[in-house]
Order: sequence, then C-alpha cells, then structure tokens
Amino acid sequence: MDKIRILSPAKINLDLIVGNKRKDGFHNISSLMQPINLYDEISIRISSSKNLIDLNFPEKLVKYEENIIVKAAESFFNYFKIANRVEISVKKRIPIGSGMGGGSSNAAATLIALSKLFNIDEFPALEKIALELGSDVPFFLYSRTSRVSGRGEVVKPFNINEKMKYILILPGIESNTKNLYEMWDKEECRNTARNREDIQSHLEKQILINSNKFILRNDFTPILLLKDKKYLNIFEILRDLNLNSYSVSGTGSTIFCVIDKDSDFVESQKYIESNEDLITLNVESFEGWHFAFD
Repeated sequence: MDKIRILSPAKINLDLIVGNKRKDGFHNISSLMQPINLYDEISIRISSSKNLIDLNFPEKLVKYEENIIVKAAESFFNYFKIANRVEISVKKRIPIGSGMGGGSSNAAATLIALSKLFNIDEFPALEKIALELGSDVPFFLYSRTSRVSGRGEVVKPFNINEKMKYILILPGIESNTKNLYEMWDKEECRNTARNREDIQSHLEKQILINSNKFILRNDFTPILLLKDKKYLNIFEILRDLNLNSYSVSGTGSTIFCVIDKDSDFVESQKYIESNEDLITLNVESFEGWHFAFD
C-alpha cells in the first residue's frame, strides 16, 4: 500500500460550557461534540519528491507554513522517525472559521491516515501529538460523539442510540476563536450579553437524547448575538418557522438546527435561504473513520 484516502469530518458542539482560565492560557471546557457527515477529503501517497511533504491545498485559505496538516505530518515523522516523503492532497468542503473544526479534523485525519499508511498502531502516541497541535484534535482522533473536557485532552465517548439529523445554516461570517475567548474573559462583556432581553430567549433549547432531556447551550452565543445582529435575525427566522431546537457550533459561525427524522423541512430551508443569502446544508451524525486504500 502506498496511498490512502480518508474522510475528515466536521463537528458540532451540542453544548459548550466554558470554565476557568488555566495557567497555560487555555480555558477548561465541557462540551458534547459530535462528528457530522460534512467532510473534507484527504489523500496521502508516498512520493519520491525531494521535499518531505508536498501539499496540494487551496493556498488562498491557509499558507503552507501555517497549515496544521503540514504540522501534523511533520510531528508524526519526527515522533516515529520516518524518513519517507509524502504528497498530501486536500479537497476542502468544511468552511474555515465556521466553528466546525475543519483544521483540527484535518490534523487528526492526517495522523490516522499516516499511522495506517506506515502500519503504526500506537494510539496513545497519536493522542500526545494531537494535543500539541490543537485542543480539538484529540476529539477528532476518536471520531465519535464524545464528552470533551479539560482543554480538550479528556475525551469520553458518548453513545447515542440513533443518527441525529440537522440543518446547518452558514451565515457567511468567519469567526475568530482567539477573539471570542478574549471577549469571554471580559466579565462586563459577558454579563452585558447575557442580560440583554432580546438575547435571553435564544440561549438554551431543550432536545431529547436517548429519551432524556438535554439542553443545547453554548456560552459564546450571547456574545455572538451581541457582536453581529445577523445571528439574531437567523434565530428569529428559525423561531418563526417553529424550528425551535437550534444553537451555535463552537465559537461560531455555523448555526445548527436539530430536526425530526420524519419532518418535511424542504420549504423551511427554501425560506431560510431566501433571507440574507444564507446557505443551508442537510447533515447527520457521523461515527468512525472512513478510508480507501490503493
């Protein structure tokens, strides 16, 4: 085997609770995270190039030296002392700055694919490399619904009995995680956002998971609603359509709406897309890694 292709899934945060700021500068969090079947496609093949890593990736999105895929591959080669050269090609579908973890997923997918390509079965080592790359990368290594805590290093798989279905709404806003955490750290900003009357009705929504009541909660939602009125407009549209189980993924900007598997929501989607040039996608939960070998 000298080539592997792997699907790199997006994720949504069914909840995201932000805790205290740690000594290392990160925040403790608790989040029920779920992979979904919106994915990038990554192909890796052993090459004879003079370069350690040749990367085919949309340059306008992320420069080579800043690309987490390159960092993941370099870390893997250094840790396992591998001298081979590889070519990595990426088909991007997960929007950058959407709160769906595209970069972190790409890093995890690269680590998993390389371990298969070079027949290395050392998952704890991959977890160690993953955490050095980013807080969400360990979750993606598992690629299944999980409760994630700490700064992201504690991943506990969470069993959901059936596939969950969603409408994703992409508002065309690129959110900056660092900026959102900086706003979160300002208590006045945090309290102002949560105390706004027009925001309060959109903060926590109830759904059923495994026949138990579960609250969709994202601590960044009030700040996002305060930051850009487009979020509030979208939430009002969803409420008008009686699509009441909605939240924001990560630090934004993707909004997801939980839908009943038997519901006919085609007309609702058309109406959503007719407002403010919004893009919608139908997705469902997605577990495990999906490969093709050559």
